[in-house]
Amino acid sequence: MRFGIIANPKSGATTIARKQRMLRRAAEILGEGTIVAGLETTSKQQFIRRAKDLASQVDVMVVAGGDGTFSDIINAIDPQTTLSYMPLGSGCALRYALGLPPQLSRIARQIREGRFRRLDLILCDDSVKAFMASVGLEGDILNRRETLQASGVRGPQAYAMATFGSFVGDLERTDMTITVDGQTLAVPHAVTTIVTKIPYYGYNMKIVPNAAFDDGRLHLLAVNSGRSQLVQTVASALIDENKLGTYRAGRDIQIDMPNERRAQTDGNLYRRGKTFRFRVLPQALNMWY
Repeated sequence: MRFGIIANPKSGATTIARKQRMLRRAAEILGEGTIVAGLETTSKQQFIRRAKDLASQVDVMVVAGGDGTFSDIINAIDPQTTLSYMPLGSGCALRYALGLPPQLSRIARQIREGRFRRLDLILCDDSVKAFMASVGLEGDILNRRETLQASGVRGPQAYAMATFGSFVGDLERTDMTITVDGQTLAVPHAVTTIVTKIPYYGYNMKIVPNAAFDDGRLHLLAVNSGRSQLVQTVASALIDENKLGTYRAGRDIQIDMPNERRAQTDGNLYRRGKTFRFRVLPQALNMWY
């Protein structure tokens, strides 16, 4: 089995020099001939081209970056490519969803001794693949975070400041009509609606505990709680698991709103709109871990 590591130089707050040292050690564990690439790239387009090139040379391509990096890869490369994952970002929900240990050296050993698995994905608006998405609050937070990052604030600090700003300001709400496999659900004054394949958000927050990566269903959580309940949701998700919100599961979900809201996919800003559609893509992701 030949491995290659495609590493995003912009993920997280770790310097490129430190990433090089960490990934060099991980490559040694994965075995002779393991290629490390990507840290030399200077744009997203160049990074994606390098990933496509590496994927053609290896049996398993290990994506080293954050959730957004992994999302960029699954939307750019041949879907038959077998992937693995090393978290280098800030929150890294995918790390918790895959049950990966905190140290890259231990993750490398787990990958080396891993096995092939087929996992589901979400198809958003028949165009973008993801493993988690939401419409509402999280998109607002990411929009604030991008502004902070442009001013030089990065890593967990940027996310914390953006979250605080969204919570202390006027929480943007809108009525949502949600259709799950033909059944309609009305959620008045919704703050956010999550559509996901995994239970976790970043920082080990278990937000949608019933979600599973390989069950052939989408998992929806609609939240219209007040500010104090939202804080309770975050706290309970960090300590144990979230128990608030309206939960549904199905294969096809549509969200309609009278007002535009921002959506995010895998920690990346997606788009603004009044209508969003999500379909499950069963066994669409080839993974090794």
